[in-house]
Amino acid sequence: MRRLLALFAIAMSALGLAIAVNPAGAAAAHRVPATVKIVVRPVNAAGFARPGFVVTGEPTGSVDCTLAVPSPGAVSPNIESCFPSAEYAVACWKAAAPHKVLCMRNPRVPALVRIPRHGAFAPTALAPARDRAPLGMELLNGNFCAIRDGGAGPTRAGHPKWVATYYCNNGKAIWMRPGARHFGVFEAFPSWTVIVAGPTGPITAHHVAKAWFVGTFTG
Repeated sequence: MRRLLALFAIAMSALGLAIAVNPAGAAAAHRVPATVKIVVRPVNAAGFARPGFVVTGEPTGSVDCTLAVPSPGAVSPNIESCFPSAEYAVACWKAAAPHKVLCMRNPRVPALVRIPRHGAFAPTALAPARDRAPLGMELLNGNFCAIRDGGAGPTRAGHPKWVATYYCNNGKAIWMRPGARHFGVFEAFPSWTVIVAGPTGPITAHHVAKAWFVGTFTG
C-alpha cells in the first residue's frame, strides 16, 4: 500500500469531501485546537536505542530493507519501511548490532523491536513531501489510528477507488481518495482532518488532535 502511494486545488477538493460530510467543515477547522505534531527520536545515529526505550527481540521472522523505501512518518533520513508487511516494520533504523534493525511499531509507546535483517540496509532519503504522513494519530474524539502497512485491505461501498490508509481502534479506517496527499490526512488548516468510515455505513470527518512522527536522535 505504501508503494501505491495538486497542490492547493487538490487539497481544497479533498477538503470539500470533509465539508460535505460535515457541513461545519472549514469553519470548524478554525474553532478547534491545531493538531499537535510529536516527533519521537528513539534511536541515535550510531544505531543504539536511547535510554528509556525498551528493546525486545523479534522471536521469529526477518526483514528486507534493501529497497530504500522511506517511512512516511520519518523526519530524518535513513528510517525505512522494511518488508514483508507481516512484520509491520513501518519505521526502522539500522541497528548497531550486525544484521539487525530497530523498529518502532507504536510511536505512543517507548518500545522498539530488534528484528534480524537479511541484505543491506539501503541509504534512504525522506519520502516525497506529498507522501509524508504520521505513523499514528489520535483523533479529537479519543480514537487512535495506526498507519496501514500493506496487506489485503477493505473496500468502501460506493467508493471502490478509495484506499484504507489507517486502521483505528474503533474498528473503522481512515480513507484516502485517489490523488490525495499525505495518505488522506488533509492539512489545509492548522487542525488536520481525516475521513473515517467502515466498509459500509456512515462516513464522517474527524479532526486530528495529535500526530506522531519519528526521527533520529543527534544530540
